[in-house]
Formats: sequence, structure tokens, C-alpha cells
Amino acid sequence: MKKNGMIALKAGCGIGAACLAGLVITGYEIGWGPFRKLFKGFEDQVRSVEDRYDAKTRQGEIVFYGASNFRLWTEMERDLAPLPVQNHGFGGSTDELLMRCADRILYPYEPRIVVFQTGSNDLVSLSGTEAEKVRACMECKREMFEAFHQRLPQAQFVVMSGLLLPGRKEYGAMTQEINRELRDLCGEHGDFMTFVDASEMTFDGKTYREDLFRRDRIHLNRAGQHLWCDAYIRPALEELISHRYPDGL
Repeated sequence: MKKNGMIALKAGCGIGAACLAGLVITGYEIGWGPFRKLFKGFEDQVRSVEDRYDAKTRQGEIVFYGASNFRLWTEMERDLAPLPVQNHGFGGSTDELLMRCADRILYPYEPRIVVFQTGSNDLVSLSGTEAEKVRACMECKREMFEAFHQRLPQAQFVVMSGLLLPGRKEYGAMTQEINRELRDLCGEHGDFMTFVDASEMTFDGKTYREDLFRRDRIHLNRAGQHLWCDAYIRPALEELISHRYPDGL
């Protein structure tokens, strides 16, 4: 019994260590949560986007621009084929950082469609009451979308709702309020903005879909990525293309 107990204990410690190592690596790579201070910065990720997609030859396509749930979707191009998509996501990004990096990994590509998924990191980085955080977050979003529209006046923006995350339940009510305000904002600018509400994908009002997330309960696993893609993103893009670009991209 003692020998079996020691074996089980060692096995459990090994599994725990492996899980912790995975979380540390993920946190280091994308600047997540308690590992934000270890984050190596955005330069490597931004440069990787520049290296992966040639701005001179890859113009007029669909650019995904947002945080780590885009960044970690490494099979995006394959999952969305034959749509001409580019994954310009970088982990830990906020709306302010998306604006700061746009001169390098957004504007030079002259995308016809930009897909955005932002908000969670913004809320985490803000201080104040919930109402103050929501207000500050939306003010930044309005500024961001206005700036992007001025520089890309012909582009269509697809704004994904903020995902409701089991690992960030404390931000759930704020995320839902921001989603409502994003819906209204897109309605005001329907000539170039489309809102895609995937809120119910991960939360039905009572229970979170834990099975759609990685161990950190913040980032989608492959099942979550497939559902996000097939039930929400691809249909929205195909409908938008059929109305705005009937001859194709």
C-alpha cells in the first residue's frame, strides 16, 4: 500500500508540475494573468506577423486583429479556407496596443475586412468601479474604431462579442454590458460595422461551457475554436462577403 501510495503521489506531482509548466509557458508567451510581469513583450509577436504575411503581396484580404484567442488559433487559415484570412492576433493585447501596432500589422495590409475580438484584457488592466471600467473600455473602443475607419475607409469591420470566460467570471457582467454597447455601436455604423454575438457559446446564463476551454479556462481549446468558427465567424463572413463583395475578395 505504501509503495502504491508513493507511486500515486509521484504521478500526481508529475501531472501537477506539467500543468503548472504549461500555464507558465502560456502566460509567458501571451502575457496572461499572474504571469503578466514575466511577459517578454509584443515585439516578437508583431515581428512574427510581419514575417508571416508579406504586406506587399497579401493586401485586400481578411485580417483577424485581436488578442490571445486569435493568437492561439494556429489553425485559423486552415479552418476558414478557402477564405483569404490572416491571423494578426497577439497575446495580451489591449485596444490601446492594437492602435499602437496598427501602423505595422494592420494598415499596410489594406484589408477589405477586419475581424476584431477584444475587451477582456482591457477590463483586467483598468481600475475603478464596474461602471467606470465599462465606460473607459467603451471610450477606448470608440476611439479605436474611429481611428481605424479613418485610415481604412473602405474596410468592413466584423466585431466579435467579448467571450464570457469561466476563468474570468468576475468580469462576466461587465463583458455582457460591453457586448450590449458594442451591438448598439455597430448598429449606429452599420455601413461598415457588423456585430457578431457569440455570448451564448460559452455561457447560457447559468452555466459556463468549461469543455470549450484550455486548462486556464480563459483560452479556447480546439473544440471551442471549431464551434466559434463554424457557428459564428464563418457564417458572418460569408454573409458579409455575399452582400458587400458579391464578386468575391
